[in-house]
Amino acid sequence: MSPSILIFTDLDGSLLDHDGYSHAGAAPALGALRAQAVPLVFVTSKTRTEIERLQQEMDIREPFVAENGGGIFFPAGYRGFRIPGAVERGPHALILLGKPYAEIRRFVENRKTRFSIRGAGDLSLEELVDLTGLSPEQARLAKQREFSEPFLLADVGQLTALREEAVAEGLMITRGGRFHHLIGVGQDKGAAVRRVMEIFRANSAGVLVTVGIGDRPNDIPMLTVVDVPVLMPHPDGRYEDLVLPNLLRAPQPGSRGWNDAVQRILEGLRAEDA
Repeated sequence: MSPSILIFTDLDGSLLDHDGYSHAGAAPALGALRAQAVPLVFVTSKTRTEIERLQQEMDIREPFVAENGGGIFFPAGYRGFRIPGAVERGPHALILLGKPYAEIRRFVENRKTRFSIRGAGDLSLEELVDLTGLSPEQARLAKQREFSEPFLLADVGQLTALREEAVAEGLMITRGGRFHHLIGVGQDKGAAVRRVMEIFRANSAGVLVTVGIGDRPNDIPMLTVVDVPVLMPHPDGRYEDLVLPNLLRAPQPGSRGWNDAVQRILEGLRAEDA
């Protein structure tokens, strides 16, 4: 029996270009995944509403992991799967792994006088647009947070002390492309990906080959738990310092590099099957 493939991917700097957030360069590989019915699971710091918009643009209806592992969303009735621990959340079955946003925001509010911290909840739409290059509508969706708080810290020398206080409150800090992120302790992309893999394996027969694609430190927990990790370069061509079995390095950043890596993986699996 041919192995089934399950692909997990980061978005910004991976499937999406760092500047402009386009996925146009990935069109051939996205088409191949649709044609072969390969599940493509977004694993990102983006919010549920941002992901829903992107899935609609790409004609994708698959599970996704929002806000650095805070919540796993399966479309209602997805492939007839049994999804233990899920609760109904609109058109999705949600597995909650993170802390509620209100709790994280309280942590930020209570430390503004001692730390040079500004969370996404403190930024206006205009400021978020200027910082990220998002459109005003995209920035509005990015502010609709449920499980995490991206933040800026003017004095990076405060990061260690802030990290210690976060841990004492059941929170931790991870680093993305443009922001640091406050999330719940134990919440990360790796834990969420492991949970999704367990659900697919429990509901599927045969061999399942898992692929993970990312470019930043907060992607490393995801890359360490998959069969085939793919490391994307940063816009300047630099890679994170990472050594893993079966590690592939995409040849260029963003959607074109993502396209090349996915096409290479699909061709390799077809060759093995032949």
